[in-house]
Amino acid sequence: MRLLLTLVCLLWASTIAAQTSWPEYMPGLAPGLSESSVAAVLPSDITITPPTTNLPADKARWSGMWKGWACWASLCDVKVAVEKVTDTGAMLVYAGSSSQSTVNDRGEALFVNDELVFRVKTGANLVLRLRPSGEMEFSIWKPDTRLISTGLLTQKPVDDYTRTIERVPTPWTENGKPQTLEMVVYRPTGPGPFPTLVMNHGSTGNGDKPQLFTNTWTNPDLARVFVHKGWLVLYPQRRGRGKSDGLYDEGFEADRSRYASDPALSLPGLERALADLDVIMAHVLTRSDVDTKRMLIGGVSRGGILSAVYAGTRPTPFQGVLNFVGGWVGNRWLYADSVNTVSFKRAAAFGKPMLWLYGDKDPFYSLKHSRANFDAFIAAGGKGSFVTYPPPTGQNGHAIHAYPSVWQAAVDDYLQLVVPPR
Repeated sequence: MRLLLTLVCLLWASTIAAQTSWPEYMPGLAPGLSESSVAAVLPSDITITPPTTNLPADKARWSGMWKGWACWASLCDVKVAVEKVTDTGAMLVYAGSSSQSTVNDRGEALFVNDELVFRVKTGANLVLRLRPSGEMEFSIWKPDTRLISTGLLTQKPVDDYTRTIERVPTPWTENGKPQTLEMVVYRPTGPGPFPTLVMNHGSTGNGDKPQLFTNTWTNPDLARVFVHKGWLVLYPQRRGRGKSDGLYDEGFEADRSRYASDPALSLPGLERALADLDVIMAHVLTRSDVDTKRMLIGGVSRGGILSAVYAGTRPTPFQGVLNFVGGWVGNRWLYADSVNTVSFKRAAAFGKPMLWLYGDKDPFYSLKHSRANFDAFIAAGGKGSFVTYPPPTGQNGHAIHAYPSVWQAAVDDYLQLVVPPR
């Protein structure tokens, strides 16, 4: 019976091996903390059997406890125990958790070429492979050819940064109660002060799904790039977004059915966001862990244009601006030029180089529209670089911020230019 089971497992594992096509962004994934509110928990009876002395080194190194993150925005917490390794496979224990679901399973995984393949009880296939540097790349496929999730696990302690949630005081009240804003803080270890990136969130698509307003937005992939360089990374949530107090009111139609394109309605929303950022920066500049002489501001989509306009209209301490796919209203909307192009012209007064990063096939901001915005910015006296990328396979250009392998080289060069290491 065991022989039959092994033959069946080898059959499906071989099928996976022929069809597994790891996404091109995998080399850019880095070890880090998960963003899941629910921790993955392995059973208490885990027993790691040391590899035998005659086991090849490339197999022996799979043995042990692994932990890390998976899923979009690192919203899944993952732990894997490889209890006993042989020439053909391993006894594997898997735990994966998110706010939506929890999966625990245990069984025999098989080596197929350089991968370890495990059929999870949900019907999905867990496919793992090891990097030469020692991290474990993680993927879930269901059915065999449809990629569900990716991530990265490690055996090393992930202790070079912490992730905390803080409350920023504001001058506003609601029904007599002081309002505060949520801010997610990624902090390197050490006493500081640290060079600091203030990273601003975007919109919620068309603004027609209020249930998305209360989702706290961060970009853990980008945060890891910076905290591993020793940067403090701050993700403030503006009024009514995430778990911040107040009304989310950044330019809606009169009935609040969706975002407005009409400049008379849309641009006051940008002003409201700038006012929120004024309050956030007043707090940030008082922090003892912030090196106020080495600061960047950045953002994605609405956060990108907000960051550029803020830097151009305030006497700020920032040395640079990272604008990922920035714009306030989609270019397919009426009046987009009267909102986006006009606003980007205001950013030109910053006077220092900005880095604009855009992806092709962006459903909100076409490269033609975004390039025209940049040209208008330069014509108004702005300085900077406009860099474009094809999106990772299966993604669109609006999501390039989540794939450091796409843009990290350009950002590294930019940091050397505007905030060189001491």
